[in-house]
Amino acid sequence: EVAILLKKHPEFGACISEEAKLSVFLSRDPESQREALKKMFESFMQCPQEVSDHNLKLLLIRLQAEQSQLHPHPHDEPAWERKCARAILRLAQQFPGDPGAMAPLFLNYMLMAPGESFFMAANEPHAYVAGEIIECMACSDNVVRAGLTPKFKDVENLVSMLTYTMGGPSIDAGAPCKDPRILRYTPPVPEFEVMMITVSPGETLKMENPGVHAVMIVTEGSGTLDGSDLRPGKAYYWPLQCMDMEFAVPAEKRGALKVAVAHKNLHLDQPTAVNRDDSSRPGSVTITSPNSPIPYLGLARAQHVSPKPGLMAPGLDSIPK
Repeated sequence: EVAILLKKHPEFGACISEEAKLSVFLSRDPESQREALKKMFESFMQCPQEVSDHNLKLLLIRLQAEQSQLHPHPHDEPAWERKCARAILRLAQQFPGDPGAMAPLFLNYMLMAPGESFFMAANEPHAYVAGEIIECMACSDNVVRAGLTPKFKDVENLVSMLTYTMGGPSIDAGAPCKDPRILRYTPPVPEFEVMMITVSPGETLKMENPGVHAVMIVTEGSGTLDGSDLRPGKAYYWPLQCMDMEFAVPAEKRGALKVAVAHKNLHLDQPTAVNRDDSSRPGSVTITSPNSPIPYLGLARAQHVSPKPGLMAPGLDSIPK
């Protein structure tokens, strides 16, 4: 896909060295593709500002014409290529003049449905476009920025630390607990997992203390927690010594109460999400995922749960553990 896009968008290709482009075109096995991806990304990140600015302007002019209703054949290209072009135009509007708007040409552009999540390993670039998501991550010692930001970009460290993992992530819809109103999102790392609680009008739900410290945030609706009012945006710390919690929603309320609870991973042997790089190792969970030379959007051991449709990309970062 990267090779196709390099040929289709000469403006993007003009920001990449000839050596890096040749590596992409000649790579065949996963290892050579990974190395080619690294060379291409490094070349793009080191492209002189005046060159990237000029070619970004040319690219936007052409894409605006191609994606307009005046174009004679707007649907001749595959859907994934059209989605990629429109993502570039969207990012260029959000971050005028930032060459990071070309990121959809080498990163996956994803639309998450409500209730979906995916796991992102350490040292994976990620970005966030629009919508509302819950992001849970392990402790990190630094943030290295790649684009879509006016802040400093440490290109040398960024290029050296990324994994250049290829392909898309495995989408996780969660697993029901004993009470099906509680969905569990468990990544393959010990630091954390996320529980999504849904309580409908006229219902109560008692949640047992998990035996570890936890944090909670109300994402939607209103109700009570042990008699105290809950509303969206309220956050709570659930101490280890605290009693069980009871959530309730009066019958006259219109919508359900939704609360996210995050704590140490207590189901490490029962992950609902998997690390793509682990899928080929002995004893790991086997997953089916598309083969692609494009790295998935990622973050340092992070789990994203989307309460509303969200598109991953403002601030293109990578966070090492």
